[in-house]
Amino acid sequence: MNNMAKKFIDPNKLCMGCMTELADPSKPCPHCGFWLPKYQKPANSLPPMEILNGKYLVGKVIGVGGFGITYIGWNLFLCTKVCIKEYFPKGVAFRPENHTGSHSYGYTQYSVDVYTEHKDKSMTAYMGGLKTYIKEAENLAKFYTMPGIVSVRDFFYGNRTAYIVMEYLQGITLKQYARNSGGKLKPELLFSVLRDVFSAMNTVHKSGIIHRDISPDNIMIDNRYNAKVIDFGAARDYHTSEDKSVLLKHGYAPVEQYDRNGELGPWTDIYSLAATIYYLLSGIKIQRSIERQTNDQVQLLQVIGVPVTEEQDLAIKKALSIDKKDRFQTMAEFYQALYGEALPGEQKKPEAQKMQATQKTPEGQPNAGVPGAFGHKQKPVGNAIDAGQKYIAEHREHTDGNSGVNG
Repeated sequence: MNNMAKKFIDPNKLCMGCMTELADPSKPCPHCGFWLPKYQKPANSLPPMEILNGKYLVGKVIGVGGFGITYIGWNLFLCTKVCIKEYFPKGVAFRPENHTGSHSYGYTQYSVDVYTEHKDKSMTAYMGGLKTYIKEAENLAKFYTMPGIVSVRDFFYGNRTAYIVMEYLQGITLKQYARNSGGKLKPELLFSVLRDVFSAMNTVHKSGIIHRDISPDNIMIDNRYNAKVIDFGAARDYHTSEDKSVLLKHGYAPVEQYDRNGELGPWTDIYSLAATIYYLLSGIKIQRSIERQTNDQVQLLQVIGVPVTEEQDLAIKKALSIDKKDRFQTMAEFYQALYGEALPGEQKKPEAQKMQATQKTPEGQPNAGVPGAFGHKQKPVGNAIDAGQKYIAEHREHTDGNSGVNG
């Protein structure tokens, strides 16, 4: 008998909320509480039970953004749960509501097609975005097996739009995890889970792609403490792209992202990742970078009581430099400064001259702990990273495969 054989499930017995097989589809799902007759379909979204590309069953909407709609889905061939992203730019595209059929999810040939409003003005923008959307899938598909980044399983056109099928991550975002952990995370845990993220983004950058939207919302952690960067919807090739769109998240975007002609590169994602780390360790979202240019209120983490080493604190400080030239230029450089070792696969570079942790006041005295001082020394707290690896190894022995992460 082939133990690898898949158990095929009747799609009509799948919960459209979590894709669990139901003993009685006429009752609410005992696992997630979803019940199809009570589902309020978001405007413009696909109806549950729709089938895409002949093999992907669409479930409920799990996210709506400026560029698209995300659904939970089911691969009918492989019998696996997937995540389906549909290109659907807000304010440009619309899907006519379908009122035919015997029930609210009746299907007609044109019920799921996507159209653009004011074609003379928006069709060009829509088609340009559509090409960019598929380009995102092509970019991500290159890193299919890489830890630290969500993997693309398939991408295709359909219904006058395009779809990206990705692995379905069982877990929560780091922002949710921090919230569940009292508002912030311990350095030893955070630095350990981010190792794969640094490695993945370093490789992505080498291929010429930048994310442009790294934040606590866009890094997920599963129940085995594996972290992955998600949502590459804003990604672009920073070498050749003609995309001049301004896409940013206040508190995580560096100054060059506020300028339509700003020079973007790996240093852009480095700032965003550093701001993400700062938030997850302190619970504080730093000022908008454009505000920091005239009145910088950001303090060293040690000043506000976060137990990081001086080396870690200064590495994050450098990565948060307002001027891109003052930041690390590669993720490998940031990693080495933060972890005290070379990124796997990279050679360790000679240590740069040690940064000074103190700044001077106009009177020439050391400035410790005042707004924007970015300078105050504390004793190192030991090798938090090794402690974090031990912590994760111990907790992995007790994971049971359930969805989510126990805080």
